[in-house]
Amino acid sequence: LPGATIVATTKVDLSRVDTDLVTCISSFLGTSLELLNLALTCKSFGWRQPTTTLNWSLVEEVARHAVCSRATDDEMDCLPQYTSGTMTWLSVLYRYEHLLDFDV
Repeated sequence: LPGATIVATTKVDLSRVDTDLVTCISSFLGTSLELLNLALTCKSFGWRQPTTTLNWSLVEEVARHAVCSRATDDEMDCLPQYTSGTMTWLSVLYRYEHLLDFDV
């Protein structure tokens, strides 16, 4: 047909991608907001992974690694226990990046 547009769609099965590889690549994202955008972009990254022993998503695992690598032992001891649905590693990372400032 003259003037017709052909649209090609491609599906990628992300369940076949190694989660350790995705976690490693995602760790190069700089901020909690970039990780949030990744989680919102693809449910494979933002939803809990049923095929692993983790209780959280790949994005949560990257955020957990980021918090653990930056926070001191004393700061880690002050964190609330992880409870699914109430406190996420992504929110902990966001709070760690945006510490409270007080005028003295």
